[in-house]
Amino acid sequence: MGMYPAGNLVKLSPTDLSATAYTEGDVIFAKAELEAAVPSRGGCSLLRSVTVFVEGAVSNDDLTLLFFDNSTDLGEPAGDPASDITADEFRTASCIGSLELDQSTSSVAVANGLLYTAGDEDGSQCPIFIKAAGGETSIWVAMIQQTGTLDLTDTDSITLTFGFQYLG
Repeated sequence: MGMYPAGNLVKLSPTDLSATAYTEGDVIFAKAELEAAVPSRGGCSLLRSVTVFVEGAVSNDDLTLLFFDNSTDLGEPAGDPASDITADEFRTASCIGSLELDQSTSSVAVANGLLYTAGDEDGSQCPIFIKAAGGETSIWVAMIQQTGTLDLTDTDSITLTFGFQYLG
């Protein structure tokens, strides 16, 4: 991870994946930390771009990324339905934004999977305004299988890269 005065690229390889089939509405991975997403404790950034490679993804796999400002447990582990997360758990998890990755408009088939991209140049939902909690420079992200059935090849089948523009 490199720090730059104008922003930061943060790479993530989720560690709670299983080589299994995730069905529509399943949590693919629960909260994972994105360190140095903002320039200073409690600071703000714009999430300008997201690139996600999912080995094993096919043409009907749509994904949703959820962003949070704390590390509190989301309520359901990877592989469980997101619909089992209670309203209280979701409020405590403190969601600060979301981003949909639609395979039909934001992906290309590559390397036995799909490469999803979202950025402010392609008309997607980016940029997203991000604010860390007081005392933090990190935010957290989780992924949900929106549609389709995702058969991951192995436990390191997903890599994500986030492009943050720091705000003063």
